[in-house]
Amino acid sequence: MKQDSTPTRPISVFKSGQKSKDSLKEGPAGKLIVIYGDRLGKQYHLGPERKLIGRLGQSDILVDDSSVSREHAMIERRDGRFVLEDLKSTNGTFVNGEFVDVCVLNHGDKIRIGNTVLQLIVEG
Repeated sequence: MKQDSTPTRPISVFKSGQKSKDSLKEGPAGKLIVIYGDRLGKQYHLGPERKLIGRLGQSDILVDDSSVSREHAMIERRDGRFVLEDLKSTNGTFVNGEFVDVCVLNHGDKIRIGNTVLQLIVEG
């Protein structure tokens, strides 16, 4: 009887120490809480998917402020960390008072977009 050499399940092509595409997004959950601005106390849960921050009605994190660009910034998880990226907004994005283009965020960081301040809470 001839044996079929076709594998019956997927075989990992990653060697020890390499990360799969899915593991790049793994990590603790988080949330952004509005600590200053119109939506004081509003919470936005963060997971592995990218979140758009802006004035546009379809934004995942809506900041209804004329000083905020329609597509102002985005936040996503990379290598288990939350990364904030300014999307070439008119008035900039600030983390802990510093202007940023791209920034790895830490628990407790304060993000200012327009007249709104959000604080990152990393869960777990």
